[in-house]
Amino acid sequence: MIKLKKKLNGWGVNFQVIDAPRTLSAECGMAVRFELVELRPYLTLINSQVKAVYQVTAEGYHVLWQDEQ
Repeated sequence: MIKLKKKLNGWGVNFQVIDAPRTLSAECGMAVRFELVELRPYLTLINSQVKAVYQVTAEGYHVLWQDEQ
């Protein structure tokens, strides 16, 4: 999570570290919630600590990327 936070800080993106929503994970994991206001490739945020990337919409969570393991 440290790598992700450093990258978001470098981009000047405001973010929050939150408990992972129960609808996404049964584990007691952490999540980072942020809004990308510019079109930046979210794939560059993925590292070994990232398990999935979701887009939050009015309809719920949409999987953009998920670890195959």
